[in-house]
Amino acid sequence: MKLLILTVSAGEGHNSMSRAISNYIKEAYKDAEIKQVDLFKDGDKTKKKKRANWMVNDGYFTLVKVAIKLANGQFEKLKNRDINKPAKTLRKTFITPATPYIEQVVDEYKPDAVFCAHTFAGIIMTDLRNKGNQNALNARVVTVVSDYDVAPYTELLTGVDYIVTPSDDFDDVLINKGFDLSKRITLGIPVQTKFSKKIDKNTAKTNLGLDLNKKTVMMMSGGVGFGNIAKLVLNLNKCKSDFQIVCVCGRNEKLKQELEKLKSLGKIKKDIYVMGFVNNVDEIMSASDVLIGKIGGVAIAEAFNKFLPIIANKKLPFQEYDNMVYLKERNACEYISNNSKAYEVVDKFFMDQEKYDLMQQQIKKIRRPNASKDIGDLLIKGEVERTK
Repeated sequence: MKLLILTVSAGEGHNSMSRAISNYIKEAYKDAEIKQVDLFKDGDKTKKKKRANWMVNDGYFTLVKVAIKLANGQFEKLKNRDINKPAKTLRKTFITPATPYIEQVVDEYKPDAVFCAHTFAGIIMTDLRNKGNQNALNARVVTVVSDYDVAPYTELLTGVDYIVTPSDDFDDVLINKGFDLSKRITLGIPVQTKFSKKIDKNTAKTNLGLDLNKKTVMMMSGGVGFGNIAKLVLNLNKCKSDFQIVCVCGRNEKLKQELEKLKSLGKIKKDIYVMGFVNNVDEIMSASDVLIGKIGGVAIAEAFNKFLPIIANKKLPFQEYDNMVYLKERNACEYISNNSKAYEVVDKFFMDQEKYDLMQQQIKKIRRPNASKDIGDLLIKGEVERTK
């Protein structure tokens, strides 16, 4: 069995899903062969591919950091675009430069199954099938909705065999985009299986050197760092609730140094533990009582698999804002709409037990802790043996 994984390094979410699927299949299907390809980083290095790679990585983060309102406004326009019009700009900028190498890989590797971790990958596989590429037609092609919303241009990847969603709530959107619901299968967002394993809270706190007698607020700025976390931490000085903070700065060394300086100067009144890029996020989540920060689909799935409630930070790019709206409407998260009032949101969270209990109930309805296993089984066997 040969599996091809097609990903894009736009942040870490798509690569994280790819690793989750790959790791599960390596463990469960020892004979499976896996090849992972980045649409823009791997293969030929044409100017167009280099430009596309910059746009989905550096360009993306630059835009959301310096002009998030403009970025989100453009994203809304894309969501509401006329799906009957050809996506000329998208194809010229991203799809056309990446397609020749992916077609070469498909023809040489001859995969039995293809996992598309990004919309662009699903579009390329649909295009290859539409033009009659036999190796693309012979493979089982599975793509995934990696947020609690359907991304723009999803209407261009209707040629896949299955589109995996985190919820049935998007059926109307998929129908409008031309999908036959027989292709929709609700399995969730794939994350590492370690996030589905229970770790005793006090054991996790002890391992991390945290105070066993204090609540724990986890703050996370994403893999590359995002948001005015330092200002938010200082605002939490006003909280009446007694808690400690674990701040995961990711690769944002500037934020890490800023927080460490504020801590050394005594300007942070809460106990705070500052970390850079870490590999034990699952353990930190097990030790925590609430997560504050960005909420991409993968981060939500990881937290909810740990039954960890979320308070979304104010500045949320693209689908992350839609994720917040989806969860907020279902009483499954809180939202800091004004950073100067963040302390009020956190205090209310810790003081309102009824609200906390409701959030836990809603998290239980939304979480899908077996997503990686189920999607892996779908890719390899073409069917899912659902775990009760």
